[in-house]
Amino acid sequence: MKNKTKGVIAGLAGLALLSGGTTFALWSDSDSIPGGTITNGELGVSATSVGWFDVSPDRTDVTVAATPVTELAGHTVDLQTWRMVPGDVAEGTYGLDVTLVGDNLVANLDVTSSGGTTPLPEGLVVSYQVFDADGTDVTAGVLDGTSTTLRFAAPRTGQAAGAPVNTGTVVVDGTTAADLFVVVTADWSAEASDTTDDSTMNAATALKNLAVSLQQDRSGADFS
Repeated sequence: MKNKTKGVIAGLAGLALLSGGTTFALWSDSDSIPGGTITNGELGVSATSVGWFDVSPDRTDVTVAATPVTELAGHTVDLQTWRMVPGDVAEGTYGLDVTLVGDNLVANLDVTSSGGTTPLPEGLVVSYQVFDADGTDVTAGVLDGTSTTLRFAAPRTGQAAGAPVNTGTVVVDGTTAADLFVVVTADWSAEASDTTDDSTMNAATALKNLAVSLQQDRSGADFS
C-alpha cells in the first residue's frame, strides 16, 4: 500500500510541475475611437444703409415705387444737401443682416433709439417700421427711446434632426441678404401751413440713432 501511495503522490507532483511550467499566449486586440470635431456656431448682426427718399405725397416729380420696401412714390435724396420744409415726408431704409448658425440657437434682437434733437421741430414726427425679408411689417414704433424686441432662430437647413415650433420667431435665411429692413420716416406734413414757427427755419434736426443688439436666449418656445 505504501508503494502505491508513494506512486500516486509522485504522479500528482509531476502533474503539478507540468502545469506550473506551461504558458499561454492569451488573445488581445485594440482599436482607436475617433474623437470627432465639434464646430461652434455663430451669432452676429450688421446694418447697411440703403438710402433716403423724398416721399412727400403731393410731389409730382417722383418715381413710382421708388422706395425698396414700402414701394412709395418718390425720389432719392442726399441728407447732406436736401433741405426739409413743412409738408415734406422723408423715408430712410436700412438693411439688417442677422447671422445665426447653430442647431439650438435662438436670439432676441433689440431695437432702441437714442440721442438726436430734443424736442423735434413742431409737427415733425419721426417713426420707424421693421419689415422681414418678404416685406411683412413685423413691428413699428416712434423714435422716443423705447425698445422693441424681435425673436430669431437659426435656419434648419443642414442642421441635425429636430422639429422646433419657433412660435413667435423669425427664422433667418442663412444668406448675406438682409433679413430685416428698418424704415425710418420723418413726417412734417401734419403742420404744413404758414403757422409753423419761424424758429424752425435752417434748423438741423439730428434723428435719433437706432441701436440694434443681438443676444442669445435659452428660454421661451422650444426650451423648457
